[in-house]
Amino acid sequence: MGVHGLTAILKRYAPKSVRTVSCNVLSQQTIAIDASCHLNKFIYGSESHPHRHIYGFYQLAQFCNLNAITPLFVFDGPQRLEAKQLEHAKRARSRKKVKHSLLFEREQSLRLDNWLQVSDQYDQAHMSKESALAILGELGETLKEMEMDPTILEDGTMPVDEQEQELQNKLRLIAQDLRNAIATAEDTEKYTKTVRELANRERDLMSDMIIHRYKDIKSALQQLKKENQAMLSSLEKRSFRITQKTRDECQEFLKTLGYVCLSCDHHEAEAMCANLAKSGRTTATVSEDLDTIAFGDAPILRYFFSKGRPIVSIDPVIARQDLGLTRESFIDLCILCGTDFSGTIQGIGPHKALQAIQKYGSIERVLDNLDPRYKPQETFNYALARHVFNDLPNIPTSESCYEPPATDALAISNVLQHYDIDPLEADLNVRQTMIQQSIINVKNWGSDPFSSAFAANKALDPKMLQAAFN
Repeated sequence: MGVHGLTAILKRYAPKSVRTVSCNVLSQQTIAIDASCHLNKFIYGSESHPHRHIYGFYQLAQFCNLNAITPLFVFDGPQRLEAKQLEHAKRARSRKKVKHSLLFEREQSLRLDNWLQVSDQYDQAHMSKESALAILGELGETLKEMEMDPTILEDGTMPVDEQEQELQNKLRLIAQDLRNAIATAEDTEKYTKTVRELANRERDLMSDMIIHRYKDIKSALQQLKKENQAMLSSLEKRSFRITQKTRDECQEFLKTLGYVCLSCDHHEAEAMCANLAKSGRTTATVSEDLDTIAFGDAPILRYFFSKGRPIVSIDPVIARQDLGLTRESFIDLCILCGTDFSGTIQGIGPHKALQAIQKYGSIERVLDNLDPRYKPQETFNYALARHVFNDLPNIPTSESCYEPPATDALAISNVLQHYDIDPLEADLNVRQTMIQQSIINVKNWGSDPFSSAFAANKALDPKMLQAAFN
């Protein structure tokens, strides 16, 4: 989750701490990459590659290589942080919803297929009042409940023939199935809001078709089917659960390419990234998780490898200075905003949290002066969250752990073939991303987020642009 609302706070009250940078200013630097964060991004992203997580890491590594950046990839280990049990429980509930919603959408897909098959027959058939009322009854609808004039079905009423009876039976089965599905989806613990909305739209479409005798219903059904398929695709991706085996697979792949990978047990990968910077091993951390900003002093790089978006640097030191906060009070601000390690105080959002910390300096004093309208959640354990942010995990001390693994051209060729990666195609995608970021960030070429000595007007390296366009 990160720190809720922190980016908006910094942009408004500490704008100097948030700025866009071009990738060339990171050249010749060693940066830590929160690999677990990127693993989630690659797994649940829009990439259609059959091994999208591996393909994503290959492109990310190539992005670093083309910009002369040395990455240290840091993964979560098999032993996770106990203090994150609230977030783990939240994710477990989310996985439960995804599981049930996926099954629901698959059933809707079959129902829409049946409905599409019936639609041609419906276009050519006559529908009597009796048939229409029978189908609406199975759907759980009545004209009175829908505030419709009962005479709307009177015109053109004719005896039910064999063809109409067959159509009526098919539509009644579909309506019955839909009614049961909608009732099932009311369980908000198991089904998402979007799933319920799609099902309700299907019901409304069927009601309109029966009541208003819409003939050309197929186009509307096809649009609903299209949205159903998009939802299925999204849910299928989200149903994939990242395991330690997945992380190990990514690490083995990166090591084969010659990159250093570290694993963080009993803590968070971004916390180890912060300690790597604190020890002087790295100069910045690449992560999308804003919890990272509370762990240390190194700049955080967001959208590091994102098409259509410039890299954003967030400097926690400048942020604290401009907000007038110590590191301790800044951590308390993050906790009040909401992190993965503690609940919050109900009624206090990011802006009120900033005002309170700037006025009182600590959570203890905020609580001492808390308006009775605001109540701490039962899960508000700020002492535990503080401990997490201040107790950084150990990093390897042996120099050998930071030496790039030896590479073998045949092994690299074999692993790329195993994961169906075309190096030329992937490199082209990376270069296109570099060009897009350079174009978007043209006004910021030369800004250096790490040292004021380079912050003036450092020129864009022409060699990088030449390489990108070749």
